[in-house]
Amino acid sequence: MKLKPCLSRIKKAHVILGTLVILACGPSPYDYAEYFSLFYPENANTPAETKPYYYSSMFLNEEPYFYSEQPQPKKETTEETANTDAWYNYLGKKIDRKTVFDALYGNTRTSGLAQSIKGFKPEASDYLIFAEKTDKLIPVKENYWDEDPVVDTVAIKTEADAAFRSFKSAKDDFLKERYLFQHVKLLHRSGYHKMAIEAYNKYSLTLKTKTFISDWALSRVAGSYKRTGDTARAVLLFAQVFANAPSKRYQADLSVRGINASHFENALKLAKTDKEKANVLALRGVQPYQDGLETIKELYKIDPKNELLELIFTREINKNEMVFFADKNASLYSNTINFYDENYNIDPKKVKEAEEEGKTYLEKMLEFSEDVSSEGKVTNPDFWKISSAYFYYLKNDSEKSQKLLEELANTKNPVTKKQAEFLKFELSDLPSTPENETKLLASLEGFTKTETFRDNNMLVKMSNKLANYYNQTTETNSGGWFSSCSKPKKSVGDNLKAFLAANVATSGQYYDLGINPENLIDTCSAPFLEKVVAFLNKKDLSANDKKLLTLSGIKADFVNLALVRAYVKKEDFINAAKTSRNISEKYKEEQSLAEYFDTKAKDLFLEQNNKLTRLDEYLDYLAHLKARANASTATAADLYEYGNHLYNLSYFGQAWILSHRDKSMMELEYSKELSGDYYTTENALKYYEKALQKNPDTELGAKICYAGALCERNNYWVKFYKNRPTDYNQEEAYLAKMSAEELPKFRKFFGILKSKYQNAKYEDMILKECITYANYMK
Repeated sequence: MKLKPCLSRIKKAHVILGTLVILACGPSPYDYAEYFSLFYPENANTPAETKPYYYSSMFLNEEPYFYSEQPQPKKETTEETANTDAWYNYLGKKIDRKTVFDALYGNTRTSGLAQSIKGFKPEASDYLIFAEKTDKLIPVKENYWDEDPVVDTVAIKTEADAAFRSFKSAKDDFLKERYLFQHVKLLHRSGYHKMAIEAYNKYSLTLKTKTFISDWALSRVAGSYKRTGDTARAVLLFAQVFANAPSKRYQADLSVRGINASHFENALKLAKTDKEKANVLALRGVQPYQDGLETIKELYKIDPKNELLELIFTREINKNEMVFFADKNASLYSNTINFYDENYNIDPKKVKEAEEEGKTYLEKMLEFSEDVSSEGKVTNPDFWKISSAYFYYLKNDSEKSQKLLEELANTKNPVTKKQAEFLKFELSDLPSTPENETKLLASLEGFTKTETFRDNNMLVKMSNKLANYYNQTTETNSGGWFSSCSKPKKSVGDNLKAFLAANVATSGQYYDLGINPENLIDTCSAPFLEKVVAFLNKKDLSANDKKLLTLSGIKADFVNLALVRAYVKKEDFINAAKTSRNISEKYKEEQSLAEYFDTKAKDLFLEQNNKLTRLDEYLDYLAHLKARANASTATAADLYEYGNHLYNLSYFGQAWILSHRDKSMMELEYSKELSGDYYTTENALKYYEKALQKNPDTELGAKICYAGALCERNNYWVKFYKNRPTDYNQEEAYLAKMSAEELPKFRKFFGILKSKYQNAKYEDMILKECITYANYMK
């Protein structure tokens, strides 16, 4: 189950970068590490500074700065807290702790603190001045792309010698330990690695009291061993730092990232105690791109109570989810496996292989978890029970999973409690009663706050489960339950409440795997939406109905606008106008209806006419035009005018927002769904054909022909993109074939314009304005 990085994302990147969304979706808590995972890593014991070692495709589990606001004031690091507290206590708490912190890590100068303690701690004052001086000798790059700064190794070596003299003369271990750290650090930075190693090994033994400062010194010594070529010894020491010094865990791990696995094996041979071996195994366990289960087994055998055992096992659970749920993760930015074929399309075979690999590894983890639980050697049996319960849930073994969940009723870990609640909800198989509905709604409500992508994943699953409960179905089809909006399977009430249940998940809509409320409602038919509106307006809703409605977040304006669009697609402009009057002006403004709404399609109208500015008035006008165009007395002008406004409601028009909620410039090229009049403009084309049959005058005939030609163009591009090959190497040949064989089939109206209306003034204008027609004439 080794996960390796995948760089085959070129096509997806092109889609993302090339698509200009006209209507913004709103703020996004985008997490590049998001993937489909249903097991909280916080189920595991998480010692200080180990949260970054939860499994993540981003190497470390760190919140991206670009969407996560840093807490203000900035939270202290473990290192800052430990060192500040040490100094605060050493100074007898005579100096305010904030003053101490600001001097050591804030914006004030250390020399200021040194001056203030000189009267009662002169030796400590001297040390602070020394530390500030030496820090200036060791410049730090602000950005990795900056050139390496010039380091004065001679000056640093001089200060290293001074630190050693102060170490010898210091009167207490607090200062002795810090001067020894400075001595070792400065020797390391000036390139005297053997001297740094010898100094630490010899003089650290003379300290009666050791603190985290000695661990800092040991971290430097480990680095010196690595610089001298003794990588195995370096790994051994970094492992001890990783295990014992939370403030230097990151540095210890970073120092061994990417080294050959054999160095860990050699480090194990150098370990003298089981504890040292366990620490090496723990450090190896958090390394990326490996199967860690065998390492976990070795660690458990040596030290079943190791504080990092659960965290490392959780990494394997979360890592395996990437492949176990390959069908959901294959297309995500965070996927760590190459699921693509040579044309950068998802390869179903690779997805299937990954899923099978995930199932096999799941069985191995379950076997180990059950063994650990049965042996009773661990300090936190609840973790192993929730792990096994999750494995059984994935295996669809409801009975065994529920039995373990019952044993977790009194667990102390709030995350494990939440994980268990999720599994109980998923495993529930309750008959449809008001009491059971109340229970399910109460449980679901506890998951509606989505702070992480796993919160969102669970909410989506649970909302889908509740929707199935209302529909009395076991699972949804690939199109989603909402594909049945226009074809209810059971009763309208069941289907309607299932729709509301699915909308509960929209609180996490901005995640990649989130549910967008617009995507849900756009699939629903006008009759179904009419029933949703009626439900919203009911005065006698039950307590459960009110709760479901609140959780769904569905509002009347939102549904009414969707209903308007559903009516528009059916050309039912009378009801569309009537419904539009039920939408608040504030909501219309929020949805940018005025900004992206014009009654004249720029492709068709070169002259400027007075336009209707109110949505309801325009819809009333469309109803009037439709009645005229469908009357037995309809003229060519009537048919042409109505066709123009149908065109205006399409993707190519300027009233598209009455048909669709958003629009992209690259939609034709990359959208998976291009059917319907919105893209093809077939409905408009029919009226242009009828208009020509009325034998219009020359100028009007030319206008009709040009409008019909635009519809034919649209049809051609829809066909072109729908059938375009996925193999980039075939695109040139495909373009040539379509141009030679298919394009002539979509030139009927151009032909009529040329043959019948070539003397029209409008035709002359088209020759000047339309390069496509000009080329056709050549």
